[in-house]
Amino acid sequence: MGAHEGEPAGDWYKYGKAVLYLEMVIAILVTMFSLYLAFQGQAGFLA
Repeated sequence: MGAHEGEPAGDWYKYGKAVLYLEMVIAILVTMFSLYLAFQGQAGFLA
């Protein structure tokens, strides 16, 4: 999956970083939500 000749390197790199940061935020939110459920004692349906 290399860059094509006429494709600027910064174009896909900018969108790739945006997707990466979005996935990082989603992962942090899912972790916080699961920890909240675990400490509230309501995580039985997830296991």
